Amino acid sequence: MIVFKYIDEHPDESEQVKVVNYFRNRAEGPLIFSQSVLSRNLRKRKELEDRVQSHPNALSYKRARIITRPDVEKALVLWVHYMEEKGEIINGPMLQEKRAHYEKEFNVPEDECLSGVTVHP
Repeated sequence: MIVFKYIDEHPDESEQVKVVNYFRNRAEGPLIFSQSVLSRNLRKRKELEDRVQSHPNALSYKRARIITRPDVEKALVLWVHYMEEKGEIINGPMLQEKRAHYEKEFNVPEDECLSGVTVHP
C-alpha cells in the first residue's frame, strides 16, 4: 500500500524501475522488490486494496481470509485479546474449541459451522 501511495503522489515517476530504485534506497529503510513484482502487484491493485479494506491484516496472509460469521469472529478476537492480557498462550486446538463454543452459543446452524471440532455438551 505504501508503494501504491507513492506512485499516486509521484505521477511524474511513472517508470517502474525508478519506483523500485526509490524504495531500495529510501531513508526510512529499504523495501526491496523487483520491477516484475511491482508490475504484477499493479495489475492486482484493486484486488489488494479491497483485501486491505476487508481486514487490516489481510495482506499478511497468503490467501484471502473469508469470514462467514462476523459475530463468531469478533467474539474470538475479543477472547484472544483477553487471553493475551492474562499472559496465556493460545494454540490452534484451543481456538477451534472456542470457535465451536461460540458457534453453539450464537445458535449457528449446523450447515454454517466450520468443520473440525465439535463442542461436547
